[in-house]
Amino acid sequence: MKNNSIGIYGGSFNPFHKGHEYVIYNSKKELGLDKYYIIPNYENPLKTKISKDPIYETLKKLRLETLDLNVKVSPIEFSIKSQNTYQLLTRIQKKCHLKNFVLIIGLDQLWELDKWVNFEWIVNNISICIVHRPGYDMDIEKSHIYNKFSKYFMNSLEKFLTSSSPNLFFLKIEGLEISSTDIRNRLDR
Repeated sequence: MKNNSIGIYGGSFNPFHKGHEYVIYNSKKELGLDKYYIIPNYENPLKTKISKDPIYETLKKLRLETLDLNVKVSPIEFSIKSQNTYQLLTRIQKKCHLKNFVLIIGLDQLWELDKWVNFEWIVNNISICIVHRPGYDMDIEKSHIYNKFSKYFMNSLEKFLTSSSPNLFFLKIEGLEISSTDIRNRLDR
């Protein structure tokens, strides 16, 4: 990957599970990232019914659960009270160029990405690695994002690793069929 490559993996992580761990381990390894930040969401406009633990509990849990992964858990979204990924990335961009960053998202988010605030700006300003998730449609050519930004999709990992943003890449890994939503639903029963 480019020098000083930094992965950003955001989410609710409510709860953090083996699927998240699998994404972190494999994306970090495959992309050759120098640094990797897990960023719990302050707000998620697409998920309104998620109860949240206090930030210090969320950060403490995530740090304990990711000890062996050699990643950093960042409170940045809570510090800046970010309402969305766009706000987070523009804040980061004020301090350093986004060309060294890779936004890591699950395949489920590819189908939601066009609903993100200023999604076009996001796609045009940062490399995005879309990680396979079992149970989600792998036919990415049918997605709105692919149709609008097909020229940015790299057909090989090598191209993705050596190209400048904007670019997108679909990382095909086995994945684990598990979701935080399913875990929460089972706990609510």
